[in-house]
Amino acid sequence: MFPTPIHLCLYPTPLTNLLRTRICSNYLRMPRRQKVRTLKQLCLCNVAANMKEVWAKDYMDNYLTQYDFLYIIGPFNDLASSLVQDLLQLLGETHRLSRAYLHLLLVPHLVELNLRSCSGLVSNAIGQIIHTRCQGLTALDLHGCSRIHSSLLVDLIECLPRLYKLTLSGTQCNLQVLSAIGCTCRELRELDVSMCKAVTSLALLHLVYDQSRAAFNPLRLGKLLTEGIQLCPDSMEQQVIIVAFLLLALPRLEYITPTFLVEALTLIHRRLFGKGQQFLHGQGFPSLEEASGFTVTPGDSPSQTALTLRRLDVGSGQDLSIVTSVCREIVEARISLDDEVGDLQCLNSWKQLTHLSVDCSGIYRRNLSEMVPIFTCLGSRLHFLSLQNFHYHLETSISHILGLCPSLRVFQALLHPPSQNCYSALIDEDSDGEDDDNQLDESLSLPTNWHFPHLKDFSLRILDSTVMPRTSQLSLGAALISALRGSPRLEKLSLINIHVNLDRVFQKVLEQPTSLVQLAELCLSQSRVSPDSIQLLMATENQLTSIDLRHCRDIHRCHCDQFVSDVKRRKFDLKIVWE
Repeated sequence: MFPTPIHLCLYPTPLTNLLRTRICSNYLRMPRRQKVRTLKQLCLCNVAANMKEVWAKDYMDNYLTQYDFLYIIGPFNDLASSLVQDLLQLLGETHRLSRAYLHLLLVPHLVELNLRSCSGLVSNAIGQIIHTRCQGLTALDLHGCSRIHSSLLVDLIECLPRLYKLTLSGTQCNLQVLSAIGCTCRELRELDVSMCKAVTSLALLHLVYDQSRAAFNPLRLGKLLTEGIQLCPDSMEQQVIIVAFLLLALPRLEYITPTFLVEALTLIHRRLFGKGQQFLHGQGFPSLEEASGFTVTPGDSPSQTALTLRRLDVGSGQDLSIVTSVCREIVEARISLDDEVGDLQCLNSWKQLTHLSVDCSGIYRRNLSEMVPIFTCLGSRLHFLSLQNFHYHLETSISHILGLCPSLRVFQALLHPPSQNCYSALIDEDSDGEDDDNQLDESLSLPTNWHFPHLKDFSLRILDSTVMPRTSQLSLGAALISALRGSPRLEKLSLINIHVNLDRVFQKVLEQPTSLVQLAELCLSQSRVSPDSIQLLMATENQLTSIDLRHCRDIHRCHCDQFVSDVKRRKFDLKIVWE
C-alpha cells in the first residue's frame, strides 16, 4: 500500500521524474518520525510534573524555613546520582525549579552538580547546603551564581578535594578563592573563572603559588578559562610576565585564554627569565627562572623550550614561527591572518594538528588558492577545517582543498567571490544569461575518488549576492555533488547564499541511493532551490529534523504551507523554517 502522495509540480522535469520513481517504487521512507520518549524520560517528566503536589509537598508545608538540617531523608536519597542531575536539569530548563526542590535534590551521593540553569535561586543558604551535604562532588558548575559570597566559596572549595572540573564564571570568585583552589583541588583539570569581576590577572598567580608555604601548588590543571577578567598591571610587559609565569608553573596546561599569550610564548622561547624579576618579587612571587624549574646561566643561548599546550589562538600580526617552535603538541589552532603575508608553512611542524580555523581579517583578503600548498602537507590529518573571509579563486581552490582533506569530520567555509577584475571578465564571457540546466557541461567532470567516510558537518556560505559566472557555477556544483556523494555519514548540511542550481546538485546526488541517508539538519537559506528539491528530500530516506528555507527566492508561502501540511499528516519530527 502506497503512502499518501506528495504534491508534485505540473510540468515534468528530471527532478519530478526522480520523485515519482521514488514514490512508485515504494522507496518512500522519508524523514524521521516523531520520537517516542524513553521510559526514563517519561518517568522524569512525571516526577517533574508532580513535584509540588506529591514529592515536595510535605517539605514545603512543614520544613522549608528551617536551614539547620544537616541531612534530609527524602524521596530522592535512593535515586541514582545521574538521575538526580537529570531531574535538576529538566526542572531548570522548564523553569519549574524552586528553592524547596533544590533543598530536596541536593543529596549526599551527587557526583556532578550543574546549577547553571537556576543561578538566580542559588544563594548563600543553598551554598551552605552544598557545603554540608555534597562533599563527594567531582564536577561543580556555578556559572552565574553571583549571590554566593566569596568567603562561602572558599569554605565550599575546601571541602571538595575531589573536584575534576569547576566552573565559577560570573561569580564572586576572588584571590582568596583562587588560593583555596590551588591548595585544595589537586585533581582539578578544568577551571573557568571568566567574567569574575574580583579576579585579576595578578590574582591568578595565587592559584599556582602558595605564599603562606612559599611553595608551588602541585596542580594538574589542563584547561584555564579567564576571559573578561581585569588586567591588573598597567604595563603590558608585566601582563606578559604574569602569563609566562602561569605557563611555566602549570606543566600540564593544554588550553588557556589570557591576553598577550603569544607575547608570553615569545618570552619563553627566548628564555628571558630575568625579565620581571623585580616585579614578581615585589608581589611576593618567585622569578620566572624558578617557575621554569631550571636555571639559566649568563651566556647561555636560547633553547627550544616546549610547552604542553594543545589548543591555541593566534591573533593577527603574531609570529607563527615562534609559536610552532614553543608549542609542538598543538591539536587545535585558531589563526587570524592580517594584511601582511606570513609564512604559513611552519604550520606543517604541528604533527598532531587535527582542528584548524583560519580567518583572513584585514582589508586585504587572500585568495583561498594560497592555502592549497599548506593542505598538501596538512590536509590528510585534519578532522575539523574552518576557512573564513577568503576569496575563492575562480573554480579551482575549493575543489583542491576538499580533495586534500579526506579525513574531515567538519568543513566550514565563509567565502567572498573572486576579485572584481577577474569576476567581471568571467561575467562578460558568460553573458548569455541563465544557464540551461538541462545542458550541464559534462566536460567539467566530477572530481574522482572523493571519499569522506567521517564527514558529518558541511557548511558553505558565499558573502555576495552577485550571480556567479557559468564556469564557476558548473565547477562549484560539480564539487558539491562529489562531496555530498562521498559523505555517507553527513548529518548537517548548510549551503547559504549559493547561486548554483541546487536542484541539479540534489538530483545528481540522490541518484545514488546511499547519499544523505544520515542527514538531520539542512539549511538552504538565500540559495537557489525549488520546491521540487524539498519534496524530493522529504521523499527520500534520511533523518531530517529541520529544514531552513529562509529567503529562498523560489520558495513561496504556498509551498511552505504544503510542506508543513505533509509533515503534520505524516507525524514527522521535522521543523521547517521559511520567511
